[in-house]
Amino acid sequence: MTSTIIMRAVGVCAALALSSGTGLVTAAPAEAAATTVWDRVAQCESGGNWKINTGNGFYGGVQFAAGTWKAYGGKTYAGQAHLATKAEQIAIARRVLAGQGAGAWPVCSRRAGLTKSNGKADRNATPASNPGASKTQNVTDSKKKIAKKSTQKKYSATGKAGKTVHVKRGDTLRKIAKRYHVKGGWKGLWKLNKKTIKNPNLIYLGQVLKIKETRTK
Repeated sequence: MTSTIIMRAVGVCAALALSSGTGLVTAAPAEAAATTVWDRVAQCESGGNWKINTGNGFYGGVQFAAGTWKAYGGKTYAGQAHLATKAEQIAIARRVLAGQGAGAWPVCSRRAGLTKSNGKADRNATPASNPGASKTQNVTDSKKKIAKKSTQKKYSATGKAGKTVHVKRGDTLRKIAKRYHVKGGWKGLWKLNKKTIKNPNLIYLGQVLKIKETRTK
């Protein structure tokens, strides 16, 4: 965002030309599972994950910087954007759109076709006034959400399947395999996830991957 949510240098919301076996992160197609322009922006920014927090300094579906979330009244709903509901995040996004314009999301606004008109820019937007939001989305449940500790584990147990990790911005199959010492390298990681990864050169931000970690002494 302008002065707050900024363009990230590598792989921000753009599909890249990929070399074999690298699996660079790219944004999921804008039209996938998108019902409103804000869904499309979120699909581009975070893979459509409104609860994402990868530790990169940006939070939630449309990747708010902490300062932007606070400046536009987001803390009324939650300490950080990923802890708020989708409807609450869209309300703050509409305020940002009114104040900064679509350029607050330099790449993804163009990909999603975001304008002040179709994004319903409003400096006083509230969850109840969100366009296209369902009654369920408009129910404030942020008080029920407990903030996750910064030291939380990067992956969780999934029984016999091993463990899972979430793809972070800039990740590749090779980087993930190296980080978690996956047996067989990126090819081994791809083999573990062939049901969800059809093309080893293409993975998405926020995507959940199975890993079978090999500990080194």
